[in-house]
Amino acid sequence: MVEIPLIKNRRIYQLLTAILANFPLYNFFTARLYSGKLKSIPVPIMNCYACPAALFSCPIGTISHFLVINKIPLFTIGIISAVSASFGRWICGWICPFGLLQDLLYKIPTAKFELPKPFIYLKYLLLAFGVIIFPFLFKEHYFCMICPTGTVEAGIYWVAVSGMILSMAGPFFLFKLALGNLFLYGSIFMKRPFCRYICPLGALFSLFNKLSIVDFSVEREKCIECNLCKKSCPVNYPIYKDPNSPACLRCLNCVRICPAVKVEFSTIKKAEKARKPV
Repeated sequence: MVEIPLIKNRRIYQLLTAILANFPLYNFFTARLYSGKLKSIPVPIMNCYACPAALFSCPIGTISHFLVINKIPLFTIGIISAVSASFGRWICGWICPFGLLQDLLYKIPTAKFELPKPFIYLKYLLLAFGVIIFPFLFKEHYFCMICPTGTVEAGIYWVAVSGMILSMAGPFFLFKLALGNLFLYGSIFMKRPFCRYICPLGALFSLFNKLSIVDFSVEREKCIECNLCKKSCPVNYPIYKDPNSPACLRCLNCVRICPAVKVEFSTIKKAEKARKPV
């Protein structure tokens, strides 16, 4: 069985990633954009390329950019495929800085609610059309133009510090600002609305949850469907319904709280079965 990491608090990993991915924070004071060699590396987290302190490029923005210029982003596809095939949505649960922001906002005491289930399919539509099809056909970065992560991490800052960019910001920027605020304020009232309904990177990772080497299972004879797993889950998902659902972020909260939930490396599991005498 897979051991829970030595440092059990996911917030530490998320915070470290946020710091490392945006290490040159002094750029916020100099109004400069980091453009060193590391910027050519797409790290599989939602962290906007245009953020002044961003060391790496956003994989979603990279895919869109390459399709706009009629090229295939092989390096980015390779990185995403390697991470996805290995761990599924593990990045969403343990690493992504924007996930951390939403987790913290949800802790604000207030009434909580959920959107209807069909909304979860919106992120797949945005991945297909906003990131892949429309950029390739019409040569515009459609998802990047409205991405709430980009608005929060970069758009607001550049409009505030640059008179030239401010002069170019029109009604469309107000729309982007409203959309970004919608997800920030929405995070107070529901668990991770961006991750669950909008994020195209999460949509990509989720496609591999059932295929990844990390294999979740629920011992049905022990499960009483008390929904403790759902209450502890960052996306409010009851793991007993489908242990390897595309919704699962691999955060391990349910593993800690419920003895019925198990997690193993499927390659190890298959090897052990192969060794057993028939």
